[in-house]
Amino acid sequence: MNVDIVLVVVGGMLFVLGILSSILKRLFLTTVLAALVLGVVLGPEMLGLLDPTATLTSERRVLEELARITLAVTLMSAGLQVSKQNLLEQWRRVVSLLTIGMLGMWLITAAGAYLLLGAPLWMAMLLGAVLTPTDPVVASTVVTGQMAQENLTPTVRRTLQLESAANDGLALPLVLIAISFAPGGGSLSHFVLEAAKEVVIAVGIGAVLGYLAGKILELARQRWDVEHTSVVTLGLALALAGLGSIHLVGGSGVLGVFVAALVFSLVVESRLRDELEEVEESLVNVLILPVFTFFGAMLPWETWGGLGIGGVLFALWAVCLRRPLPAWGALIAARIDRSEKVFLSWFGPMGVAALYYALFIESYNVPRHEELFGAATLAICLSVVVHSMTATPGTRMFAGRSPWETLLHPLSSHIESSK
Repeated sequence: MNVDIVLVVVGGMLFVLGILSSILKRLFLTTVLAALVLGVVLGPEMLGLLDPTATLTSERRVLEELARITLAVTLMSAGLQVSKQNLLEQWRRVVSLLTIGMLGMWLITAAGAYLLLGAPLWMAMLLGAVLTPTDPVVASTVVTGQMAQENLTPTVRRTLQLESAANDGLALPLVLIAISFAPGGGSLSHFVLEAAKEVVIAVGIGAVLGYLAGKILELARQRWDVEHTSVVTLGLALALAGLGSIHLVGGSGVLGVFVAALVFSLVVESRLRDELEEVEESLVNVLILPVFTFFGAMLPWETWGGLGIGGVLFALWAVCLRRPLPAWGALIAARIDRSEKVFLSWFGPMGVAALYYALFIESYNVPRHEELFGAATLAICLSVVVHSMTATPGTRMFAGRSPWETLLHPLSSHIESSK
């Protein structure tokens, strides 16, 4: 059974039940009963569209789907926090990071793989593409919450949110083009056309889904009472349904979800957007734990050992050089403070997005995939450690505060209000 069908069914069911929950209650029905009946009808004993026992066949397949779903919900959360004013204010620097920045990160990472791992050019380019995207999941822990709100400027927070969300989907063309360089990978023109098709489908269908979902929600609020708990379900519903449906028709589900979230956010009232944003952040936090726990349990220790000192040096290269140089170059023309440039140039963590692409390329049967996966995951793990440990001191230093005060007084709740 195709996982995308499950996502479409579950997402669509969540959306419909979220809109109609109050009406169902008046009919002496519940969402639980409706979900149960739907499961029976779609299950193997009736229509046969859903068969949970045949969905996932391997641990890595589970991790790939978990990473994809976590990305979708994170991107939905990021998109819901964006207003029209944010887009008008941030679009130049975001576009610079998505063009000059992404290209630079790809090439610098590939150079590190070529020089330090001794990887052939095709493998270096593919590894560079896999590690290019700035991770929205790890980035969300930096730019959300009380500490971020009290120490970081809106420019920094929104720029990092928009860039990390958009470049996850836009990294797909780089990955597909790099696959074409692999032995037996296929023609470059085929993968270029495939990448263009996936981006166009994602943007087009994502925009339509976001607009329709926003209009349906507004109409429902005008006609009947949509419960608060139902409203906050809609963001999750749109993320899952968009991820599955866009991928089913050949588009990049990850990019499509972000586009849907952006359009949805621009359509709905700001009050509804605030309600959705609040709970979407909580959903992201819930998903972070299982995906990284599962990832930690599957780390390829033996492959890491086989990489030797070159693997460690490459991971250090990717963490220290991949982001700062191209991001700084992309932001030269941006009208932002030097401190904002420094922060944005450093905090470009690798995480779930890179993990997803490292697993995604396995389906193309590229040679030396285990070595690729090992080098990518080593860089991802080092990035998670380094960027997590520098997030709090970096955030406080940005605001001119002591980077060590929270470490010295971890139980105090009043530190953020003092210099």
